[in-house]
Amino acid sequence: MSGILRVDLTTGKSAFEELSGRYNGLGGRGLTSAIVASDVPPKADPLGPENVVVFAPGIIAGTTLPNSGRLSVGGKSPLTGTIKESNSGGSAARKLARLGIAALVLSGKSAEPVTITITKDGVAFRPASSLWGMGNYAAVEALKAEFPGTGLITIGPAGEKMLKAAAVIVTSPDYQLRAAARGGLGAVLGSKKVKAISVDDAGGPGVAIARPEPFQASSKAVTDGVVKHPLSNGLRAYGTSLLVGLMNEMGGLSTRNFSSGRFADAEKIGGESLAAALNGRKGANAKHSCMAGCVIHCSQVYTDEKGKFITSGLEFETIGLVGSNCEIGDLDAIARIDRACDDIGLDTMDVGAAAAVAMEAGRIPWGDGARVLELLEAIRSDDPLGLLIGNGCAVTGTALGVTRVPVVKGQSMAAYDPRVLKGTGVTYATAPMGADHTCGNALPSPANPGYDPGSPSGQGQVSEFLQSFFAAIDTLGMCIFASIPILESPDLLRELTRAVAAKLGVELPEGYIQELGRNVVVAEREFNRLAGFGPGDDRLPGFIRNETLSPGGNVWDVPDEDLDKMFS
Repeated sequence: MSGILRVDLTTGKSAFEELSGRYNGLGGRGLTSAIVASDVPPKADPLGPENVVVFAPGIIAGTTLPNSGRLSVGGKSPLTGTIKESNSGGSAARKLARLGIAALVLSGKSAEPVTITITKDGVAFRPASSLWGMGNYAAVEALKAEFPGTGLITIGPAGEKMLKAAAVIVTSPDYQLRAAARGGLGAVLGSKKVKAISVDDAGGPGVAIARPEPFQASSKAVTDGVVKHPLSNGLRAYGTSLLVGLMNEMGGLSTRNFSSGRFADAEKIGGESLAAALNGRKGANAKHSCMAGCVIHCSQVYTDEKGKFITSGLEFETIGLVGSNCEIGDLDAIARIDRACDDIGLDTMDVGAAAAVAMEAGRIPWGDGARVLELLEAIRSDDPLGLLIGNGCAVTGTALGVTRVPVVKGQSMAAYDPRVLKGTGVTYATAPMGADHTCGNALPSPANPGYDPGSPSGQGQVSEFLQSFFAAIDTLGMCIFASIPILESPDLLRELTRAVAAKLGVELPEGYIQELGRNVVVAEREFNRLAGFGPGDDRLPGFIRNETLSPGGNVWDVPDEDLDKMFS
């Protein structure tokens, strides 16, 4: 039986409650947002005791459906002031699901740093004063020695210092670091003095499948469709870095603080260069998985020219925002910055956007990756400029007096310029969580040749459809990249719906996925409304609205009226 495990950090008590009522049939993002909306006063201080942190595996976590191990982390964001869900790969979601835990809810505040251990026997607390101050790499090494075979969730110095761009780190099955990075939820854990969580599913009840035979049939059909899709082949070869060349060619790759859509050194940081480095270096691995059950393998293990490990999971968003957006044309430099962010526990996206804003202010030379790395490392010793960058792009822009700050509701945009991908721009403007491309990225696709991403017309409908779809995918706990073949195939969508129905033992309508996701987004928007957000907050930054993007001359011309009609 699945249920909600509630842990009161103030009293040290825990309780397990059956998943029922308003939470029945939910998981992942849908469940984290429902619990936050119920438990957290909308105007609560995100770093105060009234906030909670919720960890939820998806509805299909722990099953044979492909890429179904995403973990949703929810709370009220200290970065945006909105409701927030950030998610990550890794092993924790699968282990929680196999323990029968649909959500782990942390409330209150511990008096001292703690590690929380979750096993089939319940919850235990251990002092974490010896880990406090450690980077995530060292903390994970210490914890996996003490708790072998477990899934680990940690924060680094950024979370301990309650920096607004602080990430939550989740370990993969081979103990590489992954991040639920966006929205500063690592700072909320830091405010509660939680350094780490260990999840051990040994002896757990496992995941119940109500109708095993139809579930397995549909699961196989979904898996076959995902494996054979051309996108999966491209991701296996190049990882998400394959998008660098596409966006640069379209003239929409964030460059020099979003002042240009093309980067002269894009080839040096793109997919082919990354693949060449991975295939030519000792110890590198071009096909790594961040979770059990992955059939795409878009991650990688990145080493230097001597074979020394640098980082794992060098993604397009890091390459775009740390690389082209800061005019850093060196993959090794970007990888080292990525490693520093993982170790300190920071969102590489807001860090890259903040660094470019500091470059525009003249505080860092353009293209100086070594200086960015130096400032990140100096966060450990409370360097003022390092702390600014660790607090994200919006805080950095305000402090340095920069007007060209690429944020919505306090969160940085992704590396896709909205003047080129206008549906994505609508998502940036209107998503409940600030500028978040994963809520609905409107990329061109061969499956939809009639869609014009540069047209100002119809982008609201496109974004609303995608926001609903991907909210459902986050609720199921599936990787976005595994969901794209499903998005493009009505047959695979039906098979996914049948699989969920068989897992739950219910009948689901054909429009289940879209309805599920829409309900999640509407509930999140209502929390934000009660927190004080309105239509005026659903806007892109002024420079995006007022400046023409070079070299293509693209402009942002989606009418405000279309933004105001979203989810009405």
